[in-house]
Amino acid sequence: MSEQNTYILVIDDDKGFRDLVGDLLKSRGYEVVLARSAKEATASLEAKRPGLAIVDYRLPEVDGMTWISKVREQDDTLPIILCTGNWCDQKTFNWLRNILKVSQVIQKPIVPELFLHTLENIIPPPGNSIPKVTEEDTGNFKVQPVLDSAQVEESLEQIEKMLADESTYPEEVERLKKLKRRIETQNAIKKARETFIKTLPDAWGEITTSVKKARENPRNLRLLQDAMAVAHKIKGTAGSYGFTKIGQFAERIEDFLITVDPHSDTEQEVIWAEVIRCVVEGTQIVDAIAREQGSALEAHKLPSISCLAVTPEGAYPGPLKGAAQDADCELDMVGSSVGAIVKFGKQEYDSALIDLQLDTTPGRFQLARELRQAAKRIIPLCFVNSKEESFTQAEIVYGGASALLDGDVTRGSLTEAMQIMTVAGQMRRPRVLCVDDDPLLSGFVESVLIPAGIKVRSLNEPIVILDVIHEFQPDLVLLDVIMPGLTGYEVCRLLKSHDEWKHVPVIFLTSKSDAEGKRAAFTAGGTDFLSKPVLVDELLSRVKAHLSKTLSEVSTRIDPQSKLLTAPALKTESEQLINLCSQQSQNLSLAVISIVDYEQLDTLHGAFSAEHVVGKLGELLRERLRAEDLRGRLEGGKFVIVLAGESSDTVARIFELLKEDWGKMWFPSGRGNEFQTGLDLSTAEFPLEGDNFEKLRDYALRGL
Repeated sequence: MSEQNTYILVIDDDKGFRDLVGDLLKSRGYEVVLARSAKEATASLEAKRPGLAIVDYRLPEVDGMTWISKVREQDDTLPIILCTGNWCDQKTFNWLRNILKVSQVIQKPIVPELFLHTLENIIPPPGNSIPKVTEEDTGNFKVQPVLDSAQVEESLEQIEKMLADESTYPEEVERLKKLKRRIETQNAIKKARETFIKTLPDAWGEITTSVKKARENPRNLRLLQDAMAVAHKIKGTAGSYGFTKIGQFAERIEDFLITVDPHSDTEQEVIWAEVIRCVVEGTQIVDAIAREQGSALEAHKLPSISCLAVTPEGAYPGPLKGAAQDADCELDMVGSSVGAIVKFGKQEYDSALIDLQLDTTPGRFQLARELRQAAKRIIPLCFVNSKEESFTQAEIVYGGASALLDGDVTRGSLTEAMQIMTVAGQMRRPRVLCVDDDPLLSGFVESVLIPAGIKVRSLNEPIVILDVIHEFQPDLVLLDVIMPGLTGYEVCRLLKSHDEWKHVPVIFLTSKSDAEGKRAAFTAGGTDFLSKPVLVDELLSRVKAHLSKTLSEVSTRIDPQSKLLTAPALKTESEQLINLCSQQSQNLSLAVISIVDYEQLDTLHGAFSAEHVVGKLGELLRERLRAEDLRGRLEGGKFVIVLAGESSDTVARIFELLKEDWGKMWFPSGRGNEFQTGLDLSTAEFPLEGDNFEKLRDYALRGL
């Protein structure tokens, strides 16, 4: 059998770069020719067609993209890597990929190890041979066992009862919590698998079509690469969903296609025969899966939010349960304030609905505050004013109610309240950005992480990573390695080059779990890596571990002392809220809260006094106000709260309630006694005093 064309043309006017790339390629056994201009490159191309061209963006006389355009007039299939010192925009990237058919765009300066890793995915080094085929039973496939819907509901109901039992030992409570999360995750995977099964025949049909086109046009390397890309996608995704046989056949197809030489007829029929065999046998398995599962598939929705309803025994259970069904809410009920605090201490809820007649603790809306203390996070709240007491808007907002229901409670009003809490709760969850060109794999990641209380954003076009990451502000990035036109390594290098994002952990998703693949992931700046097919438990445990570490350290989003948003994160989220208010013609107020004599606290009361006061103010702001209200620390003793839909007058009255709580706090002094400190307030209202965050902030600061 003839060897694949491993002759590579390198075009760059920088001698140092040419020599570096040439030496790297020769060390891997490639035949290399170096050209310093478009003219020399064209002459080399006419003398001998390479298996790959590496082109610099800037060339003397004619730039790299112009040269590629001229090449495409004569040769539509030559693989090309474009090297550029500048990150290109989406329009340019799409032109490079779709019009000029560039295989990969690589950022300069290159990292040699990553450069080789990327290149070898396009044109393997000399010495590759047909992969060995082992005989095995391909007619059967194993699917991870999952509980049916009735079993899930029954199991969760039993766990809830045991968690509610005050005699349950703490060790058993922790075990039950883990079991509950595992069942919920298993159920989410079941729903995602059902969706995958529905799309599997079309996905495998895409493999069949792409292989057929490549076989009918054996000289067209572009079609060959398209077929490999489709097989590569299914390889990782099918295995992650538990369909190992499908993943194995897709992997074989990809491996065989890599060995195809479009410029030789020798022994190619042997390879194509194996490819076709894998396609046919894979089709048989896909058809079997579709027949077996098709009749059993049901349309399910994952709960959007979990809610603890703190209501008098027997009060409006029908409307509550109906609303929970309408709002996709996982509902639990308890009949006392003490029972509510116990429940929040034993298990996690995303929100709480409180009938205020059960709020018997001293001080207004104290139960809401105590539930947030027990939850150790800002949960959305709904108050039911069944006694129809009189509350001001400032009291409702300060108490933390995203929704207030007065008088008769109906299914419709409860449904709306649960939906409001769902939206508010999404703002408080840890954020993971999943970057993968395969929407099915992104869907798999969502099905695993969302039930665990993690907000997930999927990005299938990595070229727009900077726009999305500024908008979404993730705490962690999951990043596929092999993507069309742009590798995960290049995306990671870009993120790490920005101070704002270099601390965000990156977990690579890779099919190459060998030592070289792992080394490349870490070289690019990755924090960790997961091998495809991705295992559910491993994905969940790795993501949680890195999120826990990130959120407990100094991060780009959370201030370590106050546990509120940092100034950059506050600015980003405030701008989003301001834009939303502008679209809805709604007002918004920004308030700067300043700790009196902050700079002198350590001098007057001993070391760490200021830090302690900052921590307590952050704690109070997390326990009060609505979940959707923004809370952040500017610097030193200056804090900011941003409230949509509220006037400066309302914020001023809210501040009086805040000062009332603050006045009850005493702080330990390093000199053996206790002290108190005051708070100052200044506000700015959108759009009257400013139309963006910086203008509103500066206006408020001038008022102090």
